[in-house]
Amino acid sequence: MKVAVYSGNIPSTTFIEILIEGLSNAGFEIYLFGKKTKDVKYNSNVRVFPTPEAGSKLFLFTLKESLKLLLRNPKNFSKILKKIYSKKNEFRSFVRDAGLILPIINNTPDIFHMQWAKVIQRYPELFELLDCKFALSLRGAHINYSPLNDAKLANAYKKYFPLINGFHAVSENISKEAEKYGAERKKIKVIHSSVKSDLLKKESISYANEDILKIISIGRFHWKKGYHYALDAMKALKDESINFEFTIVAQGEMPEEIVFMINDYQLSEHVKIINGLPYESLIDKLCKSHILILPSVEEGIANVVLEAMAAGVPVLTTDCGGMDEVVTDKLNGYIIPVRDPEMIVRKIKEFIDSSDETKNKIKSNARTVIQKDFSREKQIREFREFYESMSAG
Repeated sequence: MKVAVYSGNIPSTTFIEILIEGLSNAGFEIYLFGKKTKDVKYNSNVRVFPTPEAGSKLFLFTLKESLKLLLRNPKNFSKILKKIYSKKNEFRSFVRDAGLILPIINNTPDIFHMQWAKVIQRYPELFELLDCKFALSLRGAHINYSPLNDAKLANAYKKYFPLINGFHAVSENISKEAEKYGAERKKIKVIHSSVKSDLLKKESISYANEDILKIISIGRFHWKKGYHYALDAMKALKDESINFEFTIVAQGEMPEEIVFMINDYQLSEHVKIINGLPYESLIDKLCKSHILILPSVEEGIANVVLEAMAAGVPVLTTDCGGMDEVVTDKLNGYIIPVRDPEMIVRKIKEFIDSSDETKNKIKSNARTVIQKDFSREKQIREFREFYESMSAG
């Protein structure tokens, strides 16, 4: 079975790269289309069809793909190019879009799996031009709030969701959101993210009352990550003379709001900002922390929480999105309402005051959940079933 795992960028996010690796290891022939940002070594059954960024390279590439189309599909050659050109009636836009669309038409897979829902709005002609099954992943912002702020996007979902053959949802919560835009319940399969089994072998540090409490948050700088609520909580901890160090590992430019809050709350001695880390260094930093905080107001299911649970680092998360499908309060972590700094403080103090036995039990229960519900083997098996059900339908 030939499956296009389409995100538009090669390589893509950690989740999508993990999916590509798992599916190729399971014997699928994987097609990757889009703009290549750096070299990546894939298995031999992963075929990469990169589109140049711009300029003469893009023009020559598009010309070459047009000639391939003419040889393979002369009857529909003119119709297909007119369809692409009609989007904006501008030659530069035509070259850009044709450079991305034509390789897909010339190498049509059995299943075209779109990783981001907004692709539907950007390239709706794919539904008309491709003769294959369509799958769509439902995750995060693309479903939870983007269509609320963009009426055109919401209308595109309502128009094209009925044409999708199968939906992959990262959580039950997000599947319900997709139904609001016409995704049929029977076509949606919830397949959770997975984590590397190696993380289950990691050793995390334990907290003792005489230690500095090492708190960590991980995720890009974005309003939905809720870092300002975490900083409100850190101020309260400082006011109560609790000895702590709070590290935020986040990519992107630090918002002025965060800079202001750290200075205004006089937290510079307690808060450390790290602008991104390589994966192995990130996991090492995570394992040297006593507790991970996810103060987000919106998520699907946050990978960093799964990784922390696998590595034996206790987690404190808000109940946004599908997080309550993973974390049960006081059983395998701590869970609180969104936008509630006082509850962050209360749960941190609860963690500090808990016995070593309680802390170890939470760690053990968290690892059990990961082994049972978030393993690579389970994820790939469920994707295989997902694709096979679409092919049979």
